[in-house]
Amino acid sequence: MSADIIVIGGGLLGSLIAWRLSRRGDRVRVYEQGQPGTPVSAAYTAAAMVAPFSERPLCGNRVFSYGCRSLDLWPQLLDDLQYDTGIRIPYNTMGSLLVAHPSDQAELTQFEAEMRRHGLLGADSARRLSDADIQTLEPDLAGHFSQGFWLPREAQIDNRQLLQVLRSAAIEAGADWFYDSPVHRHGDAWLLGDTSLSSDRVIDTRGTGARRSVPGLRGVRGETVWVECPEVRLQRPVRLLHPRYHLYLVPRGEGKYQLGATEIESEDRSPVSVRSAMEMLSALWAIAPQMAEARILSLETNLRPALPDHLPMIDTTGDTITVNGLFRHGYLLAPALLEKLAPHLGNGFMPDNMITDGRDAWMVC
Repeated sequence: MSADIIVIGGGLLGSLIAWRLSRRGDRVRVYEQGQPGTPVSAAYTAAAMVAPFSERPLCGNRVFSYGCRSLDLWPQLLDDLQYDTGIRIPYNTMGSLLVAHPSDQAELTQFEAEMRRHGLLGADSARRLSDADIQTLEPDLAGHFSQGFWLPREAQIDNRQLLQVLRSAAIEAGADWFYDSPVHRHGDAWLLGDTSLSSDRVIDTRGTGARRSVPGLRGVRGETVWVECPEVRLQRPVRLLHPRYHLYLVPRGEGKYQLGATEIESEDRSPVSVRSAMEMLSALWAIAPQMAEARILSLETNLRPALPDHLPMIDTTGDTITVNGLFRHGYLLAPALLEKLAPHLGNGFMPDNMITDGRDAWMVC
């Protein structure tokens, strides 16, 4: 029997959940506070990297484990989405590169020590590169970096096309999508304005919009810059290790690149500051001097939803399921969190060949 389910929040998790529920026949209503032309979710601004190895020195066991699982789950989810829509979402599986300038070699040494401590040094997880290796993988970086690491199993998704196609797939399967519709909780009731919403179940994926409902939740400001430079041809995300900040440069196709991201303890959504822009653009030049002639397309900011422990949370008590705290790991965590939700949402929510018992399995990548 189909269920009547409300999903609050139309970001990455909300869109994935709405699509999976509607495709199996549930009646789904999605309430999104943003408007069609002005997305507000952190998922829209993100670089959408699935990079558990790059993040290993900075994250705990759970985030790393979920990230490894997501690397297994994303291809099946994208296959299902293509089956439903006929659209193949670009999914870059060429891994990612970590590099540092000679003055910052200590950062590479520290990264290598962390990988060794976790048993992750090796050709299939974190491979040390010489200047000749860098020349082979990314010719446009040759001469600028003499050492680095290649993390061959990491991936990156075209998040903006993904979000658009997920929404279309859910609507095509029968979901109703309501924009400019901020929903809030009053006691046990969910309200849209003064109107009470009724359903069999509510799934709250509002991110920073749930600050009043999720204790300790805060927004962490992130900033990115989009540039266009057809003269530079990078094939995979490149991370620059630096004592003060770890920045990434992600190829977005057609000569476009996204550079990010600052991480500022602030809930300010105002435009990118001059200082942040200068730091990011200096790093851009430091990664590839040819980028000096790149054209700036946009400067963007958003807030990542973070809990005090920087871990995701799933609360299934009562008639509302709450998922939040993905911080800067949305695309790294989302499929694994879907899998953990599956036991609470019933058969057909996830593909049959996926594990859906909801247990924390500390997978070894």
